[in-house]
Amino acid sequence: MKKILALSLALLSGSAFAQDAQDKNQKMETGGTDRVPAAAEGMRYMFEFNADSMLNGVLSFDKSKVNGSDSDTDTKANISLNYAYGVAPQLQIASRINYFNGISGNGDLENFDFSIGAIFNTKEDLTEAGYVSLYFGAGWSQDFGAGTRDDLRISTLAIGRRIPLTTWGLKHVTYTPEVAMKSVNSTTGEGLDYSTSLQFRFLQFSVFF
Repeated sequence: MKKILALSLALLSGSAFAQDAQDKNQKMETGGTDRVPAAAEGMRYMFEFNADSMLNGVLSFDKSKVNGSDSDTDTKANISLNYAYGVAPQLQIASRINYFNGISGNGDLENFDFSIGAIFNTKEDLTEAGYVSLYFGAGWSQDFGAGTRDDLRISTLAIGRRIPLTTWGLKHVTYTPEVAMKSVNSTTGEGLDYSTSLQFRFLQFSVFF
């Protein structure tokens, strides 16, 4: 954890110095104003997805009937959305939504979390930049079988790099492996007190437009 934080601070410092130089150049070019342009066209908007979001992304409406009882209608979903917008040449603001409603193990579960964060990039060309991201969020986890519900607070610190896939004919897609430290704390503590996980996200991609 200490090594991850040290590397994060080093990358953030380098990004801050680079951004400061960019701001000074921009200020001279715009006649002394403090306006900082957004990320370059074609890199301003980004969607991020991984193997889980590709395989599990589903929304279904089910109707079932058991002999001797009324029909039952249910909605099942497993959705993960990650979006970022380049507000400056090396800075993105981002949001994440994860929602699961269905059967896991022996019970019906419903999990939801929403996070907002920032991504600090080492280059203005976001498609081939290293980056550090930091997210904070909240959500809940409800186990209907056990009758427990946890209100959650979530934080995620990640370090990664984007690798262009232009040699494969994919101009707007990058391979985006990262290492993330995710912490989840429950404010209610009915089924969970806290958890901390070190995640290696080696099947992750980003799409820019």
